[in-house]
Order: sequence, then C-alpha cells, then structure tokens
Amino acid sequence: MRKLILIIALVSGSITGIMAQDYEIEPVGPNRIDVNRFRFGAYFAPNISWMRPTATKDDDGLFRVKSLGSKVGFTWGLLADYFFTEHYGIGTGFQVNTTGGRIQSDRINKLTTANTVNHAEFNYTLQYLEVPFQLKLRSDEITETGVQLFGQIGVTAGVNIGKKATYTVDYFDASGYPTSVAEDREKLVGSFTIAPFLLQLNVGGGIERPISQRMSVYLGVFFNNGFVPDVTNPAEYDLAYTGAFGDGNIRLNSFAFRLGLFF
Repeated sequence: MRKLILIIALVSGSITGIMAQDYEIEPVGPNRIDVNRFRFGAYFAPNISWMRPTATKDDDGLFRVKSLGSKVGFTWGLLADYFFTEHYGIGTGFQVNTTGGRIQSDRINKLTTANTVNHAEFNYTLQYLEVPFQLKLRSDEITETGVQLFGQIGVTAGVNIGKKATYTVDYFDASGYPTSVAEDREKLVGSFTIAPFLLQLNVGGGIERPISQRMSVYLGVFFNNGFVPDVTNPAEYDLAYTGAFGDGNIRLNSFAFRLGLFF
C-alpha cells in the first residue's frame, strides 16, 4: 500500500511539472516581437497642397506652365507604430488624402487654327488612398508632464481613388471659331488622366503628451514631396473642348498640420 501511494505521488508530481512547463510564459527574448511595443492611433490633418511644374515649359516647348497657388484639403488615417528601442521605431498604417492644386498653361506662339488650345487653367481636386512607411525617433521626456519630441522620415505610396477638375480653356473649335469653355468640378474619366500611383517623400515632427497610462495626444507638422510620377496627363483628357495642351512634369506637394491620438 505504501509503495502504491509513493508511486501515485511520484506520477502526480511528474504530471504537474510537465503541465507547468507547457503553460509557462517565456520572457521576450532578442528574437521575439514584444507586443507591448506596438501602439495604434488615429489622426486628422488639415493640409495645404500645391502642384509644382519641374520646368517652365512643357516637354514639347509649346506651352509656358506655372502654378497658380495652393488649396486647402485634409487627410485622416489610422497608424501603427513599433518601437524596437526606447527612442527608435517604425510606423505604418493607411490614410485617405484629399489634395490637389492649380496649374496654368499658355501657348507660347498663339495659333488660330481649328482644334487648337491657347490657354488652360485647371484647379484639381484629387483623392489618394495611401500607405506610409516611416522611421520614427523620439526624445526623452522633457517636462514633468511627460512631453516628448518626435521626428520621422519615410515614403508614402498612394493609389488614386478620386479625380475632379474645375477648368477654363480658351481654344479654336473644329470650325475655327475662338471659343471659351468653363466647367466646375468635372470628373476626369480614364485610367491615365491622373497618375494612378504616386510616391511621396514625407518628413515631419512635433510633440507628444500622455493623458493616461496608455493614451497620448500629439501635434505635428509634416511635409510631403511627391517625386514620381507626373501627376497630370492632359493629353488623355476628354472634356468639353477640342484640341490638347501640355503642362510639363507636375509634382504634388503639401504641408499637413496633424492632431492625433495614440491608444
């Protein structure tokens, strides 16, 4: 009987040890991702955007091109950060960016032949679904309230999901009569009227302040510089005028003032 009790005790101890091993939570090692270093956020950002010709003339040298200034838009999105050290991390997410700009093209040597455009002004309203990828840096706490400075630099890839234009075009119609046409917020139809895919360099910084144990608010200023490809392609426009014009290589830039929340 004593031997039976001893055997049962030994077997029970062995099973308990095995179960304890199976359910033991291993500490995070150098090759494991620490889920506590992930954080998610949301933000809203009014922006000021403009289109910038890379040259004063179009590719054929027929039109003189210039920017007519900036316009106001906005961006909103969701973010995900992972800090692999206390001060360095990476960030991604997705965002919807409503942007645009104003461009004017004037024929250098005016023509009076049929189906000829001599002057065009376009005010573009564009929308992109974007995915950023950024290197993020943040300082130590600089005040007793936990305020930190941060900066980031990276690239953003965008897919066009909306394209409209308000425009005025002076041209000679098919009969050779001088004509002017103006349309408001007309949809640009066609896959290549506006760049379907856009790459931007983004850089920015700001301040972050905790408001609870896990939540913090931040405020920052960000610059986005579109560098490839050309945003507009007026040769593909099918609008209420005859003839075509050129606007050179147009880049899309913006400043955004971002207010966000991490949780």
